[in-house]
Amino acid sequence: MSRIHLSWYNLDQKPDQDLLFKIPIGDVYSGIIDRAFPDLDHIGWREGTKGTRYTYIKSIDPEEQERLVAFLELLKELLCITRTEILEGHFKNELAEAYAIDFNFEQGKQPLEYTNAGKAEHLAKEEQHPKAIEGLAKALAKVIELHPTLNRADFIAAVPPRPSKDFHLPVELVKQIGGLLNRNTGLNVTKIEHQKLKTLSVEDKVKTLMNAFTLHEPVAGKTIVLVDDLYQSGVTLWSLARFLKQNGARAVYGLACVKSWSDSDNV
Repeated sequence: MSRIHLSWYNLDQKPDQDLLFKIPIGDVYSGIIDRAFPDLDHIGWREGTKGTRYTYIKSIDPEEQERLVAFLELLKELLCITRTEILEGHFKNELAEAYAIDFNFEQGKQPLEYTNAGKAEHLAKEEQHPKAIEGLAKALAKVIELHPTLNRADFIAAVPPRPSKDFHLPVELVKQIGGLLNRNTGLNVTKIEHQKLKTLSVEDKVKTLMNAFTLHEPVAGKTIVLVDDLYQSGVTLWSLARFLKQNGARAVYGLACVKSWSDSDNV
């Protein structure tokens, strides 16, 4: 299971008792919640049935509970992407968390039909459509703003383009995200010229990107959100995350506009 939604959550408090907090897919979402709310006063996660986990929150003020609920509602909207079996032989935990707004295509539709996010990503990338770019930037900025872990990041950075590219959507998105969130964005990291990755196997993609990046500023001890337009196999994000971790980054997170249904191509 490499792409998941938080389908539900339960917050229940009986009189004179602590707040019961229960979630599905607990092995993934318990860690996400603990990173987002490191000061949440709870007894620790316990294993429930069918992959659920639960805990009791000992004390939480109304404002913090409101932020927690807003975060959980955000997670219900997002596609959470974990490491696939294809990547297991090449990567470990270089990306702490990764998300996409949606898949690029509707499931099971023939002929292929874009999701709303997929259509916007296509227009933004292929036609440089200003409204599509603006809409995607607003959606990504909202995710960062409502996700406490991402919002605390030291850098919001675009996955760098090959030098020969005239237009690179992630770079434009990060510029607009900075304006929307009123914060400095960007990271001075570059990528060498290389052949296009879309026709390569995962193994060849990993080899191609092994020494493809160069860092021009320190990231030691920093946390970084990497923004990309399309998450396919994930090799680019994971390779860049590994490079940044090797250079001392404390944690790296991924945020993409869309995820392909296949882990090897766009469809």
